[in-house]
Amino acid sequence: AIAMLIISLAVPSVRGVLREQELRKSFDEFDALVRKAQGRAISEQRSFILLWKDDGVVLEPYEPIDTDTAAEPQRLTVSEGETLTIERPAAMEKKPDPEWIFWRSGLCEPAIISYAGAKGSWRVEYNPLTARGTFLDQTIQ
Repeated sequence: AIAMLIISLAVPSVRGVLREQELRKSFDEFDALVRKAQGRAISEQRSFILLWKDDGVVLEPYEPIDTDTAAEPQRLTVSEGETLTIERPAAMEKKPDPEWIFWRSGLCEPAIISYAGAKGSWRVEYNPLTARGTFLDQTIQ
C-alpha cells in the first residue's frame, strides 16, 4: 500500500517534468533558428529574415546575391495544433508582416515570440542588441 501511494505521488510529478522538457524543446528549436539567422547575418555580411508561413518559420537571405543557389531554405515546421506567432512592438505599422529581420551586424528588431500547443505555451522577448530571449511566461499543460 505504501509503495502504491509513493508511485501515485511520483507519477504526476514525473509527467510534469517530461512535459516541461518537451515544452523547452519547442523553445530550443526556435532559438536555434534565431541563432542561425544572427550568425549567418554576421558571417556572410548580409541581412537574413525569418518569415512566418502557414506551416512554420523559414530562414532566408533578405539580401540575395548572384551566387545564391536554389538551396532549400532552413525551416522550423509547426505541427497541427501548434502556433508560433511574432509581435513586433517597435514596428511602425499597426499590423506588421509576420517577419523578423537580422541585419549584417547581427542586430535585429525587438520581438516577442509566442508558442502554444498541446505541451503548453511560452512567451519570450528577444533583445534587439543581443538577439537573446527572456521568458515572459510559460504554462505547462
